[in-house]
Amino acid sequence: MSINYNFNLPSEENVIARNRTITTYYAQLYQRKPTLYKWAGMAAFASFHIGKKLQMWNWKVSGIKTLSVTCKKTNRSLEDDFQVIRIINNKIFTEIGWAHLAFSQMDFETFKSILQERGKNEIIITAFERLHFAREELNNNVFSETSNTLVWQANIDLLWHEQSEVVQPLFDKLSNLFAGAMSLFASFDYKINHNKTGWQTSSRFFIFMIFKGFRFIKKNGFIPEVTDLEHRWFWISNDLLVKWRKIESDQKLITSEIKILSQIEKRNLII
Repeated sequence: MSINYNFNLPSEENVIARNRTITTYYAQLYQRKPTLYKWAGMAAFASFHIGKKLQMWNWKVSGIKTLSVTCKKTNRSLEDDFQVIRIINNKIFTEIGWAHLAFSQMDFETFKSILQERGKNEIIITAFERLHFAREELNNNVFSETSNTLVWQANIDLLWHEQSEVVQPLFDKLSNLFAGAMSLFASFDYKINHNKTGWQTSSRFFIFMIFKGFRFIKKNGFIPEVTDLEHRWFWISNDLLVKWRKIESDQKLITSEIKILSQIEKRNLII
């Protein structure tokens, strides 16, 4: 089957440029239809923050390595953990990001057939069916509160699939030391770092879990672990998503931040 959609990414060897392009595409997608693409908007911020971490490593010296090479090593190094984080960023795009871009450019039945041919999880297919229904209502100027509920459910389902089926298996490959450091320093900010931020637009995983996630962390010695799916999803669903909904309602703020993310790389997503 012919796959008729257009976007290009730098090669995996161009680690930073590839990450910046992914961030740009997510932001441009959200920018064009914020009513639909909640996952993409949130993913733009997440990819930006991952990019800042990736810039801490000298990729020109180390080059890139496959997951199999990284995980077969007996003596794991810091480089191996950075390789896993790089792979996560790419894997999220190849599993969910590309689907958003294809969905935005293709006839839906053709798009759905491609998902089925590739054996995509039913949760992804159902989510895009809901987004298609909402998109049709938008196009016909009959978008309702029911449509909005479907949009949010679809996007949250995609986020859950991302975290449980894409991110978690790779987080399980991280060294204990790196995972512990991530848990201590993990944070999320809906203001890009040129702006002053605060508790209403940002969150720190460790602090949130200590004060709000007591029933989860008491199971393992009161130590929050961002690489634990249950801990991480509690943080995401009870803090990051809640703040994302509020930030979306602040048009001045969200328009400004998304505009910056959409211009990180000189790309023009065709939709």
